[in-house]
Amino acid sequence: MTQQRDTVVTNFARRGYRTLAVMPGLWYPWPEGRFYGFEHSYNGPGLAYPGPSFGWWDMPDQYTLARLDQVEVSTRDRAPLFVFFPTVSTHTPFSPLAPYQPDWERVLTDTPFDAADLEKAYASEPDWFDLRPAYVDAVEYAYKVLAGYVERRATRDYVMILIGDHQPPAVVTGTGAPWDVPVHVVTNRAAILDGLRARGFTSGLTPRRPRLGKMHELLPVLLDAFGR
Repeated sequence: MTQQRDTVVTNFARRGYRTLAVMPGLWYPWPEGRFYGFEHSYNGPGLAYPGPSFGWWDMPDQYTLARLDQVEVSTRDRAPLFVFFPTVSTHTPFSPLAPYQPDWERVLTDTPFDAADLEKAYASEPDWFDLRPAYVDAVEYAYKVLAGYVERRATRDYVMILIGDHQPPAVVTGTGAPWDVPVHVVTNRAAILDGLRARGFTSGLTPRRPRLGKMHELLPVLLDAFGR
């Protein structure tokens, strides 16, 4: 952290991108962000969530994505954006899980959900001896949020990289599970998809084996597919 070195963030910054870290689970200062080269970081207080609290991290991922769209993506005459966004809704204990709200504008208000949906969400209690059902629900919610956002902004030029940063806990997978995680790339740029398919990526959401490599080998593959 005391070194001066290139990161994927500084790589994009040199090319004129505004580099952002969107950290809804971070509620204290994060000076380490300067090492990575982020121009600006949004933490929990900075995202100013006005709605009901969910779980240990307070705000649902749908709000964070809607807020990012409001304050950064939708602004006019801006530089291209590089955004790092660790989602929080798929972290243990996976509940209570916010309802998915089809009305994205309402997500930004202090009453984002109907009372009945909110009551149902709060009534959910995790089974600490078997978190698999709650984990599946959380992943389903994440897909709904991301798919809803892509559908809402389908005409935009974007590259979305979805990375599983670690495997689920053993209470979900059982003991001895492999550490492999899926990586999805969603984009409207055909050349990038063609480049990734040439490196072994396949179409669809279902991961396939064998794995293509280790995590530290991913960045060169992505940058090569992005081209110049």
